Amino acid sequence: MENRFGLRDLILAVLLIGVIVTVWLSIAAGDRLYRQFEIVNARLQSQATDLQRIQEALARGVATIPGVGPTTESTTQPAAAIDSPQGPFKRILAARNLPGFARGGWMIDAFGNNVGKLTPLLSTDAYASAVQAYVLESLADRDPDTLEWRPVLASGWTLDDHSADRAAYVKSQKAAGKTDEQIAADPAAPPALRITFKMRPQPLFSDGSPLTADDVVFTFNFIMDPRINAPRDRAYVSRISKVEKTAPDEVAFTFNEPYFEAFELAAGLPVLSKNFYSQFPPADFNQSVGYLLGSGPYRLRDPKTWKPGTPIELVRNDRYWGVQPAFDRLSWREISNDAAHLAGFRNGDIDLFPATPEQYKQMIADADLVARTQHFEYQNPVGGYRYIAWNQKRSGQPTRFADARVRQALTLLIDRQRMIQEIMLGYAVPATGPFNPLSKQSNPEVQPWPLDVARAQKLLADAGYTRNPKDNVLYDVAGQPFSFKLTYPSGSANYEKMVLFLKDAYARAGIVLQPDPLDWAVLVERLNDKNFDAVTLAWTAGIEGDIYQMFDSSQSGPGGDNFVAYANPDLDAAIRSARTTIDETARMKRWRTAHAILHEDQPYTFLFFPKSLVFVDQRIQNVLVTKLGLNNRVEWFVPANRQRLAP
Repeated sequence: MENRFGLRDLILAVLLIGVIVTVWLSIAAGDRLYRQFEIVNARLQSQATDLQRIQEALARGVATIPGVGPTTESTTQPAAAIDSPQGPFKRILAARNLPGFARGGWMIDAFGNNVGKLTPLLSTDAYASAVQAYVLESLADRDPDTLEWRPVLASGWTLDDHSADRAAYVKSQKAAGKTDEQIAADPAAPPALRITFKMRPQPLFSDGSPLTADDVVFTFNFIMDPRINAPRDRAYVSRISKVEKTAPDEVAFTFNEPYFEAFELAAGLPVLSKNFYSQFPPADFNQSVGYLLGSGPYRLRDPKTWKPGTPIELVRNDRYWGVQPAFDRLSWREISNDAAHLAGFRNGDIDLFPATPEQYKQMIADADLVARTQHFEYQNPVGGYRYIAWNQKRSGQPTRFADARVRQALTLLIDRQRMIQEIMLGYAVPATGPFNPLSKQSNPEVQPWPLDVARAQKLLADAGYTRNPKDNVLYDVAGQPFSFKLTYPSGSANYEKMVLFLKDAYARAGIVLQPDPLDWAVLVERLNDKNFDAVTLAWTAGIEGDIYQMFDSSQSGPGGDNFVAYANPDLDAAIRSARTTIDETARMKRWRTAHAILHEDQPYTFLFFPKSLVFVDQRIQNVLVTKLGLNNRVEWFVPANRQRLAP
C-alpha cells in the first residue's frame, strides 16, 4: 500500500511546528523577563541603599547633588562642577549633543590572550588593566586634548615645592659626614614636595559606600604592606614617603626626595575601597583572581566571584557619581587565534579590531568592509615598543647573554629595516631604546644598530665562539652549541612570522633559535620565575616614561620587572639622577644619557615602535584620535536604531 503525505498531514505538521515555535518563544521570553527582573530588582536594591545613604548624608549636612558640593581653588587647576563644560566630563557631555546620541546597548571587544586575574595589584598584563580602567578611578587624569592634568576624584590641589630646602639640608649634612641612609632616616630632614588634594564630596564606590580621604590613605598603605603580593606597584609608589588625611576632605602626599613623576604618581594612583578590600586577609587577597570594586562608571556584576575562563563583562554602575556613559555594558571575549578574532569582527560579533599590518593591508582593500567600518592609522605618541629581552642570569648562574658582546652581536644580525617592511609592512619605526622617538626623552644622537654580519661574527669570536664546519653551528669554549629558546605569546601570526624571521637571521650565523610559544598566563609565570632564555614582547609607554622598574638593578628580584637580571651601575646612576631632577631640561639630559647606555649595552634588542592600526564598527559613533590615542570609550555611543538586542 502506498504511503502518501496528504493535505491533512501538512496541516497537522504546520500546527505542530507552530506549537513548537510558540513554546520556544515563551521560554525565551520567560528567560528574558527573568533577566530583566533581576536587573530591575538589583536596581531597586541599589536605590534603597542610596536613599539610606542620602538620608544619612543630609543628617550630617553634606551636599549630595553632583556639582553642588564645596569646591576649592587649586594652584594647578581651578575646581569645576562635574557637570560643567569645564569639568572632568566635558567630552562625555559634548557627545550627548551629537546627532543620534542615545544611551543603551553595549560594546564587545576581544583580548588576544586569556586573562588570568582581574584583582588590582596582582594582575600583571595590559588586558586586566584595560578592564580595571573602567572600574577604578584616580584623583586626577590627563586631558586627551591638552595633556594637562584635570581633577577627577579630587576637585583641586596645592603643590608645595621644598626641593631647594631639601637639597641645602642634604648638602649640609653630608658636609657633616652623614651618609645618604642616615639623612633619609632623619625625621628632622625637610621633605622635598607635598601635594594636597581636596576631595570631592560626591564620589561613591559601586557598593554605595562614600569614597573619602581615608580610602586614598588605605590604598597607599595596602600597596606598601609587604604581606601583599604587589612588588611592582610597591617599587613604583615607594617614592612616596607618606600619605595622610589632613582634613575630613583633604589628603596629602609627602615626598622626601625630589621625583620627576611625583604629581603623576599621586594623582594617578587608582583608589581602592577600604570598606571592600580591608575585609580580606593578605593571604586570601594574594590568592584571589577577581576581587574588583571601584568608583568608576562600570562594575563587575559581582566584585568577588569572577574566575578565569568566564565571560569578562562590566555593567553600568548605576551609582556612578559622575556623568553616566552611553553603553549599558562592556564585554570582552578571549580569542587567542588571530584568524578567529578577525572572523569575529568581520561577522559583526566584535566591535573593535586592532589589526596586524598584514590584516590591515587586506582589510583596507576590502571595499565592503571599509564601507561598514571605520579605520584609524597613527603613530601613537605614547605607544610602546617591541623588543627581545636577553636573560642574563638563570637559576642564579650567568647565561651566555651576560656577555654584552653576545647581545650586541645578536642585534647586529637583525636587519630591522627589512623586518619593518616584511613583518610590519612599513607600519613601524625603528627603536633605538625604550623611549618613544616622539618624546623629549629620546636621544636624537643615538642611531639604530645596522645589519653588520661581519662585526657580529667578530664579537662572537671575541666572546669565545667558534663555528663547526660539520654542522655549521657555533660552539662555546665548553663545547656547547649556541642554541636558545625564544619565548613569545602563542596564537599571534605576527609574532610567529617575526620569530621565523629571527630564526633564519640567526641560522645564517650558526645560532640555533628554537621558537617557544606560550599561553599568556604561563608566559607571565616564566617571567616572574625568570625561567626563560630570551623573550620577545612589547612594553607600553607614557608621556614621559620611567624605566626604573625595567632596567634598574634593584628591580631584578622576585616579581620585579627587570626579569633579565641586568645590572649596570652607570645606568642606575643615570636613571636615579633623572628621577630626582625636577628641572625638565636637566632631566632630559640624564634620560638621554640612560638611552645611550642602553643602546650600547643592549640588555634588550630594541626592535621597533609599531603604528596603531585599529578598525571600529561603523555603528559606534564619536570615535576620535587624540594626543593619547583613541578617545576613551565612555565617550562613544551607538544610535538607538543600531544597538544590539539583549541576548
